[in-house]
Amino acid sequence: MLNWFSDLIEKIYEAGYSQIIYNIFFFGGFVGLTAYNLAVAKKYGLTKLKAILFTVIVYSVSVAWMFFLYWAETGFKVFGGNNIVRIFVWVPVFAYPAAKLLKIDYYTGCDFISPCVCINHGIAHLGCIFAGCCHGYPMENGVFNPIEHYKTFPIQPIEAITALLIAFLIARREKKKDYKTDGLSIPIMLMMFGYSRFFLEFARDNTKMFLGISSLAVHALIAGIVGTVSYIIIKKGKEKSQPAAEQEK
Repeated sequence: MLNWFSDLIEKIYEAGYSQIIYNIFFFGGFVGLTAYNLAVAKKYGLTKLKAILFTVIVYSVSVAWMFFLYWAETGFKVFGGNNIVRIFVWVPVFAYPAAKLLKIDYYTGCDFISPCVCINHGIAHLGCIFAGCCHGYPMENGVFNPIEHYKTFPIQPIEAITALLIAFLIARREKKKDYKTDGLSIPIMLMMFGYSRFFLEFARDNTKMFLGISSLAVHALIAGIVGTVSYIIIKKGKEKSQPAAEQEK
């Protein structure tokens, strides 16, 4: 199976279509999250216009911040770094002013957008194996890499599928609670993505900072920890408010 896929990647590269296919998947990530948002907007009491504006604002600011973070990490020498892992933890931060601007309940906005980062990343990241970026370690029976011109471990689709699975589980959770706001979906998403991605980073052939840990692994771990702390704080806050609400009755 891998040999067949490897040959396909190599033929696509030789034909000069690698970057085109990557761009298709990259664009497809935004199409996917927009389609999901439009499909569920009404269930959160949002108009389609507000849903689109909220998503565009949060993602535009997040992507701009992603580029700035990479620029800062390189000592302000290289601007770019198209890897959304850096901004997972920042999405609920940027959602706050966007929610205030559009007069959307903050926790509702966070629940609404919680599967979307993973949808975007999952679809877009599938294109990386065609471009050759974000690759794993050299592997004799791996997949041809258009950048390195040798076979590498196909970590890109594994990371992408993991992200899409997390998006599915979060979307399923939202549906199961009938899209009623509890503010817990985004902390759960941060935990699942952050911790899983931290370990998946060890399979990537990228620059390590210490103990085999890359800068992206650090970003992922921070996302997981922030998600855990946020979950505990929100959960305890709700537990305290419930007895008070019952006493008022």
